Amino acid sequence: MEKRLQVMITFVFLILLVAGLYIFTNWFSIITGYFTGESQQERIANCLSEQGAEFYFSEYCADCEKQQKAFGKSFEQIIKVDCGNDKENCPNVREVPAWYIPNSEEKFHYGLLTLNEISESAGCEPRT
Repeated sequence: MEKRLQVMITFVFLILLVAGLYIFTNWFSIITGYFTGESQQERIANCLSEQGAEFYFSEYCADCEKQQKAFGKSFEQIIKVDCGNDKENCPNVREVPAWYIPNSEEKFHYGLLTLNEISESAGCEPRT
């Protein structure tokens, strides 16, 4: 009987431990704003892709590389246009990096932008 009681106590303890970890991770993700599932980068990249937004860059542009890193793997979803070294492929673009967002008031947005700035310019809804 004593062995059975030990097994039951261990089993209940493990269930409580798993439940506690689940509650803690849920609370932690609400507090920090990090949610499992679709990340902020994925959400913004999907939104930009749906709108037909384009990212103009040059191979040797440091800010262009930083912009790409801000999106992580989600950057693969975004339409990219390589302007070349002298912007020969992009006659309408003043400088790189640049975003063309068709649904925004200003079609072109220049410089290194934060994810929030890009999201606001494109009208992508923030996660609630």
